[in-house]
Amino acid sequence: MTEVRQHQEGEIEVVVNCVLVDYRGDSESRGRIVHAILEWAEEHPEEWNELQERCQQRHVVLA
Repeated sequence: MTEVRQHQEGEIEVVVNCVLVDYRGDSESRGRIVHAILEWAEEHPEEWNELQERCQQRHVVLA
């Protein structure tokens, strides 16, 4: 999980918000989803970078 800690919290939050658009679950469920995303990001760093970039662009457009 060392690599996961390298991801800045803001980047992770943008991706989580992008994935969980209109998500109405509780914070515990959201935490499990965040954990799963981070595990996936560690295993697939190139795909993570692409997803993070797309979500950041979407975040900027919607802001």
